[in-house]
Amino acid sequence: MPRDHTGSGSDLSRRQYAQILAGLGAAGLAGCPSGSGEGTPTDGGGGSEDTQTDAGGDVDDATPTQSDDGGSETATDRQAVTDTIRVAVNNSPDVFNWNPWTPQDNTYGDEWMSELNGLNNVHTKTNAYSGTTVPTPHKPDHEEVELMTWIEEWTVEEPYDWRHHLDDRASFWNGDPYDAPTLVQHNHTAWFFNGNKYTEGATFNEEAEDQWTRHGWFDKGTVPEQDPNPVAKPIIEATAKGLLFNPPLHTDFTDPYFEQFQDASSADEVSSINDDLASDRVSLQRIAMEEGEGWGSGMYALETMDDVGSESMVLRKNDDHPNAGHTNVENVEIFWADASRRQTLASNGSLDFNGGAVTPSSDFNREMLPDHMQELTRWLNATLGTQWLMNWHNPHLQRLWVRRALVEAVNWNAVVANGFGEETGQTTSYDTFLMDSENEATFSEEFLDSLHTYSREQNLENANQYMRNAGYSKQGGQWVDPNGNAATIDLTAQSGNSSYVQAAQTIRANLANWGFGVNFSTPGFSSWSDSLNPEGSGLNYDTSIFWSDTATIFGKYNDRGAWWGEALLGGSPTAGSVFRLTEEDDRDTQNKPVHVQLPEEVGSIEAPDEAGINPDLENGREVDMFEVVQAIREPGASQEEVLELYRTCAQYYNYYLPDFVFAQSLSGTWGNVRDFEWPGDGARALDYARNVNMPIGTTLTGLTQASTDTDYEPPE
Repeated sequence: MPRDHTGSGSDLSRRQYAQILAGLGAAGLAGCPSGSGEGTPTDGGGGSEDTQTDAGGDVDDATPTQSDDGGSETATDRQAVTDTIRVAVNNSPDVFNWNPWTPQDNTYGDEWMSELNGLNNVHTKTNAYSGTTVPTPHKPDHEEVELMTWIEEWTVEEPYDWRHHLDDRASFWNGDPYDAPTLVQHNHTAWFFNGNKYTEGATFNEEAEDQWTRHGWFDKGTVPEQDPNPVAKPIIEATAKGLLFNPPLHTDFTDPYFEQFQDASSADEVSSINDDLASDRVSLQRIAMEEGEGWGSGMYALETMDDVGSESMVLRKNDDHPNAGHTNVENVEIFWADASRRQTLASNGSLDFNGGAVTPSSDFNREMLPDHMQELTRWLNATLGTQWLMNWHNPHLQRLWVRRALVEAVNWNAVVANGFGEETGQTTSYDTFLMDSENEATFSEEFLDSLHTYSREQNLENANQYMRNAGYSKQGGQWVDPNGNAATIDLTAQSGNSSYVQAAQTIRANLANWGFGVNFSTPGFSSWSDSLNPEGSGLNYDTSIFWSDTATIFGKYNDRGAWWGEALLGGSPTAGSVFRLTEEDDRDTQNKPVHVQLPEEVGSIEAPDEAGINPDLENGREVDMFEVVQAIREPGASQEEVLELYRTCAQYYNYYLPDFVFAQSLSGTWGNVRDFEWPGDGARALDYARNVNMPIGTTLTGLTQASTDTDYEPPE
């Protein structure tokens, strides 16, 4: 694994990062997973933009009903029509394994059985932490509730240090403290496992400052071969706000491995310990309270293996948990379900809460869902969308005019409509590598208007001219390059994502009809992700449909070789790690240029004929993009100086078109409106998710509410 200059061991594996994003499709739209219980992703950009702990908003008065004896009856007094909420995860009890260091990731479902780190507000992209108060108009005996999460607050000290202050009420199911030493030891074990013990200049940059304070820092140059890495305040704050880290395993599990790693005297010993750790299964039997060690945490617990079956398992509410008094939902039933079985369960009315808007193009559309399963809320993802990756190692894609021509030859409005549906995705308006909402919140209207805009409708006039500029010609209806080679590229879309597949099919059809050859394939997730990974065999693809998901602008305008979170620049093809660029690199792992010329005029796309990777411009200015993305992260820059760096990144993308971000995503959640009470769309009680997973966030905070009748309005 590459060295992380934060020095934290909490970074998740590429599989874990992709557990949610890999499932994005028509079911979950292009930004909300179809799965209700997938594992934890990594935020390559460093977290959300702000913190939210306000308790504002109107509170609806709840009028209690009268019981037969004339007394006032609360929701607790009245018999609910159900005591169980039903969800699904893509796993099975036979293979479930909470060990995050195994070759095959089978942790799915762990987040239903672990304390909430904090909560993401899906509308504002802020975070909420322990103590946040939320109005609950759908609860007859609570006007508002105070939510408990593991993190209470965060603090930073520029330019290196950050802290998580944890809620001291957090505990494992067995009563042991769920505290900072537990998390830090888990992360230190991960740091060792990732090979850092014998990596020059690597230090583990975390400590348990006290039982309930996790202290982390960026590299301070405390050892030879390590340069200090002071970072700007927004970077530190994003790290401190970050919620996307693995639930820690109990120290009873990590203790022996941690001690062995500490005592290891060679890389071979570390490798042997890694093998032992990777093969140590943490099954449901080991974490259950009665038969096992009670290693889970959070409000709903696996009490006994009698509650685990081949079809589902049942978690039961721990009444001692601070969130337990908020809800009358006593149990969570988790069905074991792949994508196909999830659809069957949904159509049978066997799921009560699931990610995804209900639209004609969704896997969970109105026709297949029972009437009492209805969409609860829908929102625009401010930072999440979809892009068409282009690998510049392909001889055609190295050519500037060819990349531009390919984009002009495709009807992107049709790609979005066919892939995601007109109601669940929108075509981007600007070409800066950012989402429209990010562009409009960052840049002036004047700057955005000055940029070049590539066509969203198919523009074959432009496409043909750009191909001629590249030196290509048509022979028998097929484009050929200046050397007479047929113009052909590969296009992949991972098979488990129907939206990606349908979007890619539209791209293929447009290009094939235009005379540009496309070899289309739909590999499974493992093969697909391996082909995008610059490590190992490395970048074995030409083009692919991929998410654009980094949560911050400085995370997108960055150099990062990690396949799971595309940045403006990739990592180093020459250094020991592909994760970050170095000053010596002229190109990144994807063969994109680092030291470039940009036109003096923003929005100009003038370039010489047959322009290659790094064209010499007649009226160009020299720009070192490595210095630009590094300067964004360095402390001391004014807001205007950072904005100017952002504008340079936007122009670089606008001119070179390294890939094409074409869609901004909408997401939603649906649920059972017959047996459960829900706040209205727009209520704050439907704001919160665990990462992007609203069913987990809503359920583990006790914001769910079982109904005392079965009345509901039919769907529109």
